[in-house]
Amino acid sequence: MAAMTVRHRQLEANGISMHVAEAGPVDASAPAVLFVHGFPELWYSWRHQMDYLAARGYRCVAPDLRGYGGTTAPPEPSSYTAFHIVGDLVALLDALHLPQVFVVGHDWGAIVSWNLCLLRPDRVRALVNLSVAFMPRNPGVKPLEYFRAAYGDDYYVCRFQEPGLEAEFAAFDLKSFFKLALTLRATGSSVMDLRKMQTYAKQIELPSWLSEEDVNYLASVYSKTGFAGGVNYYRCLDLNWELMAPWTRAKVQVPTKFIVGDGDLAYHHPGVKSYIHKGGLKRDVPMLEEVVVIKGAGHFIQQERAQEISEHIHDYIKKFEAGVLPPLRVSKL
Repeated sequence: MAAMTVRHRQLEANGISMHVAEAGPVDASAPAVLFVHGFPELWYSWRHQMDYLAARGYRCVAPDLRGYGGTTAPPEPSSYTAFHIVGDLVALLDALHLPQVFVVGHDWGAIVSWNLCLLRPDRVRALVNLSVAFMPRNPGVKPLEYFRAAYGDDYYVCRFQEPGLEAEFAAFDLKSFFKLALTLRATGSSVMDLRKMQTYAKQIELPSWLSEEDVNYLASVYSKTGFAGGVNYYRCLDLNWELMAPWTRAKVQVPTKFIVGDGDLAYHHPGVKSYIHKGGLKRDVPMLEEVVVIKGAGHFIQQERAQEISEHIHDYIKKFEAGVLPPLRVSKL
């Protein structure tokens, strides 16, 4: 981290105060990259990619999303819809005087980034999304109905709907929680199972890609903020489904590269592999140019395979450096 200077500031955007970490040049001519994190993460998840791209002349912008870290966390779950989050990012770009950016998303940040491209493709030069593929709206099944049918009521997405559930995180030693959350390879309904995680008694040895310093940073921030903000994204799943009805069968019309680890649980949800590799993702994202599956990699891929992911991002976005956007291929809905 010594090679990179990270600048931190608070910006007013969309009626909230956003904490933003930045690296690289600030002049208007520098191409800008917006990094969008997931759960339970912060801007910090992108530290390696920011270092790599800043050194190559990119302006890197990594906010804490609404509800996370140093950014305002409204208490009402209904304040975390796709329109709120995308609105935050658009307002942030306006505050930074960035008319168009490259976007890189992961986990919930990938979902947010897909929605940003659906709602405001004019603000996105190109997209690199990690781990979570585009999920077209199914008009016949609400998200929570799907998750309950597939995994049962104890699945973490379903349990996160319970009022006050976020208090269960307080029972953890947060350093131990993040060590488990970031490194444990869970399967099926056991992912993010707080009850099972609380009883995990084995000594956790950190992998080479995660340091005690990293864990300490996350634990120190979350000890102040709690987890309610991040949990509220899950509580908006069905509300988002209702609000996004006008975009049923809409296409993502942005040049896109998608990367996933073959050990990522998100890659193994029922039907996801088939959707990615047998034409579904290309149908819904017509400007999809590349799908990369990284062998042996898990969910937190931008940290676990930091150099590889940084290179993949750079190799893709540098094609657009000439400033000439590829023609927009419009497909009928």
